[in-house]
Amino acid sequence: MTRRTSEEWQRLIDEQAVSEMTIQQFCQSRNINQSTFYLQRKKRSDSHLAQAPSQWLPIDTKSMALPETRQWQIELTLPNGVVLNMSTDG
Repeated sequence: MTRRTSEEWQRLIDEQAVSEMTIQQFCQSRNINQSTFYLQRKKRSDSHLAQAPSQWLPIDTKSMALPETRQWQIELTLPNGVVLNMSTDG
């Protein structure tokens, strides 16, 4: 079993992405366990998401002059468990 560094795994993942091979073909050609490849790719994807800066901008709705509207509330539950709540309440 070959131990690879994080940098080596990232290089392999990048190589596969630009290759014209399927993951199965790529892993066979490099003698890599396909399940291990998927696990390493997921680890890097998850850590990238955790480190990504927020792209949302704050909006100050208190200072906005909004006309009177009906009250509403929306709750959106995403497949990864994140729950997004929006409402007319400040």
